[in-house]
Amino acid sequence: MSMVDEFSGGRPLFSRRRLWGFLAWALGVALLAAAVHIVVIFMVPRMTTSDGWWRLANASGSDGFTLLAPDGEGPAITGLDPLFVHGACRLSLKEAPASLSFSGPNNFWSLALYLKRGTVLFSVNDRTAVDGKLDMLVVDPIQNAMLKESAGAELDQTIVVEAPQDDLMALVRFYAPTPRERQIAAEHLEAAECAPAPIQPAG
Repeated sequence: MSMVDEFSGGRPLFSRRRLWGFLAWALGVALLAAAVHIVVIFMVPRMTTSDGWWRLANASGSDGFTLLAPDGEGPAITGLDPLFVHGACRLSLKEAPASLSFSGPNNFWSLALYLKRGTVLFSVNDRTAVDGKLDMLVVDPIQNAMLKESAGAELDQTIVVEAPQDDLMALVRFYAPTPRERQIAAEHLEAAECAPAPIQPAG
């Protein structure tokens, strides 16, 4: 028996080495593809500008609540409940806290603060608000500390929400199943406040 027969069962050693080399290469390619796929999945939420948060941001301003029309009648915001009147306001805390206040109609209403990834930071409705009215101040951690030191801060009836980021979205919903109630809700939304609220220094 030759040396090739003794150590390779009658087949040349280099054939097995080529086979194992090919298998190792294929496994490496598969692992690399899986890693790239996982990275892309995690990066998409950070890179996309066409998700619900960005559609709301593009359709709203920062100097009051913008009325969001039903599908096909206004900004491209899909999935709005036709039984509600919706309003959105973009909040920027870079220069000052944001003040949100309104007196809602007699029907149910709710307001939610959204972070950029679509996570709800805080929500409130007419049943949990003080006297069914909204009076909210949204602050970042530094502004919250300044607020606690401010002698002029009167916040007994104000909901103070601390946000982990400077850019947020406020979305309010007024239950308005009839045309007349929609008109009343739109009037309440037009009178609602969503604006910067500089902190008055102590002393």
